[in-house]
Amino acid sequence: MTTETSISKPNPVFKAVPSETKPPEAGTCAGIHADRPVGAEKKAAGVGAAVPRLGDLQLMLEELKSSDSVRRAAAAAALGRTADNAAVPGLIAALDDSDADVARQAAKSLGSLGNAAAVDPLVAVVNNREGYFHSAVRIAAIHSLGELRDLRAVVPLLNAIRDPLADASAEAIRALSLLPDPRGVPALLEVVRNENGFFLATTRRAAILGLAHIGGKQALCELRFVASNQWEDATVRAAALEAAPPGSNLVAGA
Repeated sequence: MTTETSISKPNPVFKAVPSETKPPEAGTCAGIHADRPVGAEKKAAGVGAAVPRLGDLQLMLEELKSSDSVRRAAAAAALGRTADNAAVPGLIAALDDSDADVARQAAKSLGSLGNAAAVDPLVAVVNNREGYFHSAVRIAAIHSLGELRDLRAVVPLLNAIRDPLADASAEAIRALSLLPDPRGVPALLEVVRNENGFFLATTRRAAILGLAHIGGKQALCELRFVASNQWEDATVRAAALEAAPPGSNLVAGA
């Protein structure tokens, strides 16, 4: 797992899972989303101002093909507010946009639209087999898979828990806790217990909250153990106490 420093300062190269990490071949970097902070300040000025009215679906789809990345990002964001499934194919295509802001907006909008056709394309982003996708795009895709609540996403999300970027790992935990699949509980227990020291406190905190959301006897037992463990990380222990169901008295002897 990356250190706390590397969470706030992403590496200036593309993110890949450890087995895929290797120097890019000469001449290929232009085809990869550089893993640097996306241009939020640039997009803030353009989103909502550079696209047609919300009802003009066809015009917004045309904007996705604009030569201006600000306009494309604005269109991708606006299409997510249309509640029109006709926007889905265009947004799926926009996941591969060369601009990471555009791809991120497309991933977010696909989650908002709630169409199951988006699951496999979003899974491909999360899997990131070619190391193409910016971490912000992957995190948005993970979030949207949680919104879609499709069980096809379970295995990719389980794998994403071990993403070398802690923010992506924590988002995968949050998404997995929304899916009605029994494999989620053991995975989150592994994160909380952190026997190999891989997970940061922020990721373990997300797992605590995920267990609280899933509920059940096993989850409550783990929350009770963490809350009563005086040697536990303060952030993680506080999360266990805060996430407790009313009247559960998690701390032993309380």
